[in-house]
Amino acid sequence: MAAAADACFEVLDALGLCRLTRRTGDLDGAVPLRVAKACVPLLEGNAFGHQITLARPIEVQRRLGSLRAEPVGEHREALLRAHRAALPRLVSQGFLAPDGAWHRALRGGLAWTCRTGLGRPRLRLWTGLLVRPDPGVWLRVAGAANRRNVLIEVSEAYLADERAFVPLVVELRVRDEAPQILRLEGEIGCLAPVRPGVRIEACALADAPEVGRAHAEFYDARYFAVKKGEVTRKYRRLVGGEAGARKGRAGEGGAGEESAREGDAGEGSARAGDAGEGSDAGEGSAGPARVRLVVAGPAAPEIAEVTEVTTAAGPDPVPWRGGARRLASLVVRNAVPFRATFDGHTLAVAPEAPRLAEGAAAVERAFARVFGEDFIAANRGALWYLTKYFTPHPPGEPHFFVKPWAFTRTPPGWSSLLDGIHGEGYDVMRGVVATDVFFATPAVFHVRRLGAPIEVPEGTPLLRVLPIPRDLLRAGFREARFLDA
Repeated sequence: MAAAADACFEVLDALGLCRLTRRTGDLDGAVPLRVAKACVPLLEGNAFGHQITLARPIEVQRRLGSLRAEPVGEHREALLRAHRAALPRLVSQGFLAPDGAWHRALRGGLAWTCRTGLGRPRLRLWTGLLVRPDPGVWLRVAGAANRRNVLIEVSEAYLADERAFVPLVVELRVRDEAPQILRLEGEIGCLAPVRPGVRIEACALADAPEVGRAHAEFYDARYFAVKKGEVTRKYRRLVGGEAGARKGRAGEGGAGEESAREGDAGEGSARAGDAGEGSDAGEGSAGPARVRLVVAGPAAPEIAEVTEVTTAAGPDPVPWRGGARRLASLVVRNAVPFRATFDGHTLAVAPEAPRLAEGAAAVERAFARVFGEDFIAANRGALWYLTKYFTPHPPGEPHFFVKPWAFTRTPPGWSSLLDGIHGEGYDVMRGVVATDVFFATPAVFHVRRLGAPIEVPEGTPLLRVLPIPRDLLRAGFREARFLDA
């Protein structure tokens, strides 16, 4: 195996069909200059994980209710021969159980169709890779996010078998608007290490007043005065300053930053000099890491746990039976029904006004009960961050923010992956926020539809918020080889 100091999983390449690659935060210069200057969580989201990248193109065909995938081009025959040769080699060297569920699935070809009941067919595509996480680590398979093929959707999956290598399969759903023959190239998914053993506890703002005070301290009058003419970079300084010592213990930090528009409250909320107080367990602590969901209004995020994982037993997920070592996350849902239309210049958001007013009033009441009316008057800008709920980007950009009425506080050395959940005509983008010092988890929309509105009903899932230690954000892998290599 090739040594890697920061490695936390192993990879065996049996075919040469796919490789794991790293992105640059600016997507090789493709992001707007304003984003490159200021929007650190988006840059961190772009760079998150290892992209599952096709080294050779694949052609997907829809036919009679099923999906079929074949390599194309000059390397087609070589890949098919490599596939036929790889399976007996994997079995003879102990990487696959002979005639086991994985062996039976893979000998049918590089890809096969699966479905649940009368549901739509999904394509399981073997990348030619096998992976094995280190003890205490799971591997998460998801979509390629901020630069992705919008004609496919990737099913989220978790690989949690530290005893054996597991074939890395990407499960795809082809969208209705895709052509009958779809060519796949480049990045088709993302593989990232995550750490189970997180406990998320919900509490009211009254039980975590330091979070509200930190939010107001960050969005003070000086913040908005500076923001009128330039990007403040306040969050960048916050993370670089107060979290600097923690980075030395927990690896590189994810971050967040405000967007460059007057009055926009940005991608996070709040400094907390006391982020390490209380009973939160961080890196190196015994027991599970403790995360607090601080609710400041209606429509609180849901606490969810992964209940099924993929193992060396076979391609179908099985119930996780690892006891208390579970993987917890938050699901943020839309609190205010709205429509949004982008015409190439202006992005107009039209919320259901009574519902927005009702929610905004509830947020103000929550802050007033904890801090008093004088606090509300003195920190009007900080409250607007939450009560406005929507914040557009500058003209010409098809983006806007949705600001949930809750905060997430992680232990020292932990950030949060904000993984967007896509809908019809829009994406919610992936980001990484250092939620040990900065607690808001906004949903950043990218409107893909031009002219016609997108519609987002109340209760629509927008984000999955997954706490993750920063030492895993840049963790690498070790290259395993066949025994006769």
